[in-house]
Amino acid sequence: MLLTSSVLRRVDILYNCRLNSRSPSISSAYGIPLNQSHVNVTSYAENMERPWRKILYEKQDYSDNYVDTKQFLNGLKRNLHTRTYKFQELAIASGTITQEFSSVCLFVSVFWCVQETWLLPTSLLACSVIVGLSVVGYNSLVFVYQSRHKPLAHFTAVTEYGVSAIVFILFLCAVSPILKTLTEAISTDTIWAMTVGMLSVHLVFHNYGPEQDMVSNSISLNAAIFAAVCLASRLPTTFHVFSIVFFAVGLFALLPQMRKAQHPLVLTVTSVLITTYLLWWASLLLSLVLYTLTVLTITILAPAWLLKLQHLKNNIYGPWDEAVVQ
Repeated sequence: MLLTSSVLRRVDILYNCRLNSRSPSISSAYGIPLNQSHVNVTSYAENMERPWRKILYEKQDYSDNYVDTKQFLNGLKRNLHTRTYKFQELAIASGTITQEFSSVCLFVSVFWCVQETWLLPTSLLACSVIVGLSVVGYNSLVFVYQSRHKPLAHFTAVTEYGVSAIVFILFLCAVSPILKTLTEAISTDTIWAMTVGMLSVHLVFHNYGPEQDMVSNSISLNAAIFAAVCLASRLPTTFHVFSIVFFAVGLFALLPQMRKAQHPLVLTVTSVLITTYLLWWASLLLSLVLYTLTVLTITILAPAWLLKLQHLKNNIYGPWDEAVVQ
């Protein structure tokens, strides 16, 4: 009631002031001059009629945190930089994951065959040498083609490759007896657990192509070699240790270099066929079933699921985003 009566008195004062606008000053019951009241009302009306503008070079009669509800959502945009995928592209891109998973399964299968004496260490070493020479020869051919106008650089690179290979073979021969007795005090169950953990770390931190914060080639390679050393320590002779570690180095260190130049579909099909045949030859039927289901999930089910969820993607952009200098 007090607020209502106060408003009515103000309205009555303003009305009387307009009727007597010729007089220089009229005092109300509250002592408010006519000119001051008239100016306040006029300026307030002008401010309400003047629209807000999104500028900084002019002072406006609005607060700093003022938001114009009519103009705020006009700049709303959705999914500006969203990429539309196709199933074929996703299936081929997932081949890198399939290749590395196949490499892990292939290494474990080879170890199982060597441990059960189904595969001789000499045969394994011969296969490892063939794979290593193939990778080195392919990289040399690529380098020769790229530096065909610089024969001296080609000769230097080939020499470095050869010296590095000889040093590695000699070093591995020297440390093989140490690797065989390195984990004698550790139980076999602990060795299996450590191997599974290190191979999982290898798969998680491996570089599959896109640059990510968690990608680390050194961690991935060291984890794989550590797992190979753990498994090799359970083999009977030093030559077995040398052959399995040499095979692991060629599989986890040299073979990924082929992926940069070869089509991913060729390497994916090759690795899947070799791993499937070895699992079937070793009569590891349960492992073969699990491997097949995992490959189908990575190559077919995961891309299909991503395509199904693609329409749910909703990225919004608007005036609340930070300014980007172009």
